[in-house]
Formats: sequence, structure tokens, C-alpha cells
Amino acid sequence: MKALFKPLALTLVMGLAACQQATPLFDSELANQQPTPRHSNAPVAMAPKPQAETIITLHLAQENAEPSLIAVDTGGTALYALPQPVLTQADMLRVTPVTAPDQHTFILLEMNQNGVAKLRSITQQAQGHYLLLSVQGQLATVTQIGETISDGRLLIGTQNAQHSQAILKLMQGR
Repeated sequence: MKALFKPLALTLVMGLAACQQATPLFDSELANQQPTPRHSNAPVAMAPKPQAETIITLHLAQENAEPSLIAVDTGGTALYALPQPVLTQADMLRVTPVTAPDQHTFILLEMNQNGVAKLRSITQQAQGHYLLLSVQGQLATVTQIGETISDGRLLIGTQNAQHSQAILKLMQGR
């Protein structure tokens, strides 16, 4: 795992340095919608933020410590993450809360064209590693990469509907 992570880390850090420009998270038609009521599966609109402010980040992490990685306590298990995010809201088109028929809850991050390519590359090269979703600098949830995601739709589990809504409120700055 260590041998894969270093080349991947260098590739991602170098490749992402040129891709950190901020763009609105949602389509313009979604930007005028009202916040979604609890338990809804509709996309949530957020007001555009200043370019320098990064609200949503996804960091790549692994279980093994290395000097160039930052230790992150994920509630009992320490993971070690790249200091720079591998995906940000600039790579995302929309964010949607999802409740499955079995009542498990998720946040669906749908990537824009640039984000689709990044997500595919990351998930292809880093299977078994983790993506840490942070909102306004707060760790929101962790997901393990199990397969290559080619369609640009990253489904991240949450604890429950209230957890999903809390994450979305943080994204909206509330």
C-alpha cells in the first residue's frame, strides 16, 4: 500500500495544484431554490462563496503513517491524510442528501467534467484507501475507496438523516 500511495500522492498534488480555482457548486437554476426540508432527496442549493474560501474538501488518506502525511483522528481510528485536498467544491456540480429504501442515509456528490476525471483517477489508483469529507474545516464523514468510480457520482454514507442535514447546513454556511 505504501508503494502505491507515494506516487499517487505526488501525482495528485502536482496535478491538483493547477486545478484549485473555485467555481459555484450548483447550476444557476439550483442556486435559487430554497433549502430542502429534512428527509428530502432533492439537491440543496448554496450561495456562491468567495473564490479564496474552500468549503468542501476531500482528502485522500491511508492507515499507515508517513512523514509527509497529517494524522487525523476519525473517532477511534487514526488515518494519515495528504495535506492538500484531492477534490474541492470546484470539482462538484451538486450535492444531494439520499435516503435508501432501507433508511440508510448518504450524501451524493456529483462531479463536474473536471471532477469526474479526478475522481476516476483517484478511485482507480487508491482502492483500499480513504476519502475524508470535510466541510468548513470540520471532518464530516469518512468513506473507504472500494472500486473505480467512473460516472462522477460519489455516494458517502452518513450516520442518519440528521447527520446528512447537519453536513448540508455546514455547506450552506449555517
